[in-house]
Amino acid sequence: MIILTPRGSAYEAARAMADNNVGAILIAEEQRVVGIATDRDLALEAVAGDLDARATSLRDVMTDEVATADIGASIQDVVRTMCAHACRRVPVTENGKPVGLVTLDDLLIEREIDLEAARSIILHQLEIAARFKPEGSVHPEQVARPESGRARARAVSRRKARAENAYVRLLKAVERHTGLSPRERAESALGIVLGALCRRVTPQEARHLVAQLPSVLHTSLEAHLDGPDRRITVQSIEAELVRQLHIDADAASMLLGAVCDAIADSVSGGEIEAFRGQLPLGMKDLFPPTPVRRTG
Repeated sequence: MIILTPRGSAYEAARAMADNNVGAILIAEEQRVVGIATDRDLALEAVAGDLDARATSLRDVMTDEVATADIGASIQDVVRTMCAHACRRVPVTENGKPVGLVTLDDLLIEREIDLEAARSIILHQLEIAARFKPEGSVHPEQVARPESGRARARAVSRRKARAENAYVRLLKAVERHTGLSPRERAESALGIVLGALCRRVTPQEARHLVAQLPSVLHTSLEAHLDGPDRRITVQSIEAELVRQLHIDADAASMLLGAVCDAIADSVSGGEIEAFRGQLPLGMKDLFPPTPVRRTG
């Protein structure tokens, strides 16, 4: 069992997990459990949120609604706790102080529960996840775990901040590649190009691309998932850039390539290659193969 304080950093937690070959640590303050941080928390909150792990406190990434079990509790009590709170780890306390941690893996390895009990725990987790992420949706609509109002508000705030940061990074990439300013012009160019690209391919392929873009863009791009529209060509996109941004044809041609470079920098190489494969021959050069991709 590893215990850190809420003032510890996400980096310290990651190092502790790596050094001790564990996937979770307890967060305690004044000898009371106030949270738990898992490797998944660090990946989703710190890494995916593009946060500085050394400067991010555990208070900002931990789960602070923690279900505990007294040291005198039975295995059945722990299983009920895991099911009720849709969790796989339960801190053990004695007189309120943390003294251990029981995990689903522990129970299975020690053969303390049968497969039916394990199945029940996992099903409760899956049911919670399904409730917050309806079939067909790209992302969960809410946090997929029981939380207090305070914790939920904080989680929502963090998600919004991450979404805004991701969008700003993409816009900065567009500005860097295109030289457009002010930012509103870069934003317009990005919207024109992404909208056209999404309409040119099938809705399924467009959704794959959209899923890797900042969530701020998802709503606006929903209207463009009605392809494939074969009227969309390199020339038609350039014409729209000319019309909306009031630039000449040569500038529009360079701008289109630069925006596509910025998109390629913000999406995984595998997704770009898959998306490129769905484009007609005359549009494939918008996303050159990775080894010869333009830089700027």
